[in-house]
Amino acid sequence: MWIRQLDKLIVKCHVKDFKLNEDGHGGSFVNIREGSVDWPLVRQELDKIGYNGWMTIEGSGGLSLEEKSKRLDLIHAGK
Repeated sequence: MWIRQLDKLIVKCHVKDFKLNEDGHGGSFVNIREGSVDWPLVRQELDKIGYNGWMTIEGSGGLSLEEKSKRLDLIHAGK
């Protein structure tokens, strides 16, 4: 996974999500936690490299601030 390769080079994390097309070719950006990203795995890998920096949402413009916060909290919790 790319997180292990970058390791200590990761100093901040911009969170966004992408939904792959059924055929695995292409897709589109979607609201966080609505795409194809395996967020629990991402969180585990960040933990393995000792990342404890901040995360910010990139995109998800259709969501309220409260909903964005809830979804980011779930990602941070590894869910």
